[in-house]
Amino acid sequence: MRAPALSFSSSFSSFLLTGSAKHGEKHRPSAVSPRSQLGCGGATNDHRLKKNGCRCKCDKGGSAGCGGHGLGSILTREMFEEMLPYRNDARCPAAGFYTYEAFEAAVKSFPAFATTGDDATRKREVAAFFGQTSHETAAERGWNTPGCPYAWGYCFNKENKPKSDYCDRTNQQFPCVPGQKYYGRGPIQLTWNYNYGQFGASIGQQKQLLENPDLLLTDATLSFQSALWFWMTPQCIKPSCHDVIVGAWMPSARDKAAGRVPGYGLVTNIINGGQCGRGRNAAGEDRIGFYKRYCDMFGVGYGDYLDCYNQNSFKKVFVDDMSI
Repeated sequence: MRAPALSFSSSFSSFLLTGSAKHGEKHRPSAVSPRSQLGCGGATNDHRLKKNGCRCKCDKGGSAGCGGHGLGSILTREMFEEMLPYRNDARCPAAGFYTYEAFEAAVKSFPAFATTGDDATRKREVAAFFGQTSHETAAERGWNTPGCPYAWGYCFNKENKPKSDYCDRTNQQFPCVPGQKYYGRGPIQLTWNYNYGQFGASIGQQKQLLENPDLLLTDATLSFQSALWFWMTPQCIKPSCHDVIVGAWMPSARDKAAGRVPGYGLVTNIINGGQCGRGRNAAGEDRIGFYKRYCDMFGVGYGDYLDCYNQNSFKKVFVDDMSI
């Protein structure tokens, strides 16, 4: 659920974004602004996943490509299908929506994605992006699902049973349109009017997205763009997910005091800080489970600090600043 915020309303809520769509997690707000081993062929997915303690019965035959420095050298169509084997299952409300072609087209608007750093860093970024977005869009855990639970990403493209219309009426730059609701949509579950407005402004469609946020449910490329926009875009109080995962962000003294350190856990903090600073929790474990599965498929290590259980959220930074 995140898209970059290029400007911010004066209200506290304009510095927040949303969380996950399908499990009934509260989409907490978080606005952003722009700024995101290896082997080819080799072991089957079942073999690579043994260390995670589950054997996902995914389609075989895919492996990360070698050579080149673009997305296609990391994420082939075959690997995409292997990562998300159940996304078109008849039980998934978004069956038939998410395609490799749509993702490939969306990535062209964000040339730094999966092209920054060495081979392992690039693969880890793709694993992290899909780890977070798979959690946001995963199938309900109550289903009698075959295989490993981390094979059921990209089952939803909109929030299930939203708890509000996610309209910040104090934000005059990106005002809510009467009758529209800005609940989570797309891979990252973009939420709140100011995020739809800011993402729209970045692609010249501010008016269209505020008037019709359901565009993210009818155009898969646009939907992926909204997720990549959030991923690549920092804001005044948060770095971009991209900068964190490629090692371009260094914590300040305040960050260190709050336990915020570089790693996949900080990406979770950026996307849904409401799940941080409260110890081990199911949502955090779910995000990590997807990430580990994809790292195993790409043959890369997970890196350090996978959780944010002992990190203060960035929300606290804003509250502290306002009290000065």
